[in-house]
Amino acid sequence: MKFDLSGLARMKVIQDIHFERSRQDRLHPEELDLKMRFITIFEELGEVAEAMQEDDMESVYRELIDSAASCVRMAEEVLKRGI
Repeated sequence: MKFDLSGLARMKVIQDIHFERSRQDRLHPEELDLKMRFITIFEELGEVAEAMQEDDMESVYRELIDSAASCVRMAEEVLKRGI
């Protein structure tokens, strides 16, 4: 999957993050303590590093999407709790 750096590539990334966030809510609807959310983000980032070590760009992309969706989820929970 090759994309140029146009708005089309960004739209795909954002759409994939949105779909992953929806999937997260279906699979894991429970709210976690924010510290646990933060740990989850680092676990996801570790999976990005593993995929990079294997030079598997498809997995790197998928793990980046998972990581970004986890960040969005934590940001949503911070907003719900009040800034």
